[in-house]
Amino acid sequence: MKSYWIVLAGLLLSSPVIAQPSSRMGYTITDYGAIGDGTRLNTLAIQRAVDSCSAHGGGRIIVPPGKFVTGSIRLFSNLEFCLEAGATLIGSPDNKDYLHQKDFGFSGPGAGSRTGILFAHDAENVSITGQGTIDGSGDLFVYRDSLQRGTDFNPIYTRQGSGYGDPQFGRADGPVLWKGDYENRPGVMLIFDGCKHVRVQGIGLRVSPNWTMAFQKCDDIRVHGISIDNDMSIPNSDGVDLYDSKNAVISDCVINSGDDAIALISSDNITVGNCVLHSRSSGIRIGYNVFNHHNSGNLLFDNIRIYDSNRGIGIFQRMDGDMTNMIFSNVIIQTRLHTGEWWGHGEPIHVSAIPGLGSKTVGKIGNIRFSHVVARAQTGIVLYGSADSRLKDITLEDIDLTIERGPLTDSYGGNIDLRPSNDLSLAIFRHDIPAVFAHGVDGLDIRHFRVHWGSNLPTWFQQEAAFPGCTGVRVEDWRNSQAR
Repeated sequence: MKSYWIVLAGLLLSSPVIAQPSSRMGYTITDYGAIGDGTRLNTLAIQRAVDSCSAHGGGRIIVPPGKFVTGSIRLFSNLEFCLEAGATLIGSPDNKDYLHQKDFGFSGPGAGSRTGILFAHDAENVSITGQGTIDGSGDLFVYRDSLQRGTDFNPIYTRQGSGYGDPQFGRADGPVLWKGDYENRPGVMLIFDGCKHVRVQGIGLRVSPNWTMAFQKCDDIRVHGISIDNDMSIPNSDGVDLYDSKNAVISDCVINSGDDAIALISSDNITVGNCVLHSRSSGIRIGYNVFNHHNSGNLLFDNIRIYDSNRGIGIFQRMDGDMTNMIFSNVIIQTRLHTGEWWGHGEPIHVSAIPGLGSKTVGKIGNIRFSHVVARAQTGIVLYGSADSRLKDITLEDIDLTIERGPLTDSYGGNIDLRPSNDLSLAIFRHDIPAVFAHGVDGLDIRHFRVHWGSNLPTWFQQEAAFPGCTGVRVEDWRNSQAR
């Protein structure tokens, strides 16, 4: 028996463990040639580790401490991609190192046509975990001294006319201008397309050149405990986006993004809770429907903090497809006007349904409840239904709203922003700003609403509330600090 253990120990000591790594031990990328010096490109070495793990039936790919520059890496089923504490994946500064989405049978996520750093297509049981960081090198793909200009509104309809958006009022908020061809910029940093049972947990993501994380046509998603820290002046650097996805939970996340922090499009059965959001557009965006006309709904948001954003909560219907059954509760919101041509005008809550993006018809929005909301803003709540799509059954309950003057109130304020709109007269247009402006709503229930008016507000803050073209309006227990 003693000789048996001596022979076994000798065999173990002489076994080439690295040559045949087990899924239990993990597949460490440095064993496959990756070098974490922050300069050398490691795409092929990291992909070799992933491919080896997949070929052995799956397991864990380990990124050890170090700075590993890489282009696009494809993940497969039954894999956990784990970034250890001190590990950083750095996006390559060369556009050519990012693969095209179409070459893998999908398209749509993000701005442009390429993938980003990690992507999975038609995979199951795939996860990205750990305490490490993924850095998208977004600052390398923009001109810091140039501003992006849009054509989605006509300044003649604004209160400020041709002076609206003039850089003389400030440039610090961006959005800055992309370098090179829009289509070939690096893609979304993390893409999951057509995947099931997806987990993203614990990691940090920063300075994305595009959307940070996208789920398209996915089922059973868990995003927990991540942080996103993007450059707030880079356009389209969304936080977490879901398109045509279902059965997702997003929780305990901190997101700073140069566009929507969390965006849900044509998605169902989604729960978001315990998150801190900071955005240059909407902290929470529901709807946009660029890719399809599908329905969405059954959305629950609770315990959310939104700060220093162009909008707090935005719900937008611009194409066919109905949007129903949404609850937003226990939310603290702080919004303001920003320089530059970002969407949003400081509304704490915005719900609108108008034809947009070339669509001649538009679906319905209905059965939405906002409750236990404390908001500080530089404009009021906007609820805007159109002749094509009237809003239905909206509740504002236990809302505490403070409206105050900001440094950009005169140069940007006194307008309502409904972009994107086919009709440019509705994109950004001059309008008085009540605490609640409801247009074309059937069934509006306002209960326990408190308004606090700041000092020295312009004359366009003239009304407590306005309900043009609305039916079934009920207001109970409205209180204000100063009658308008």
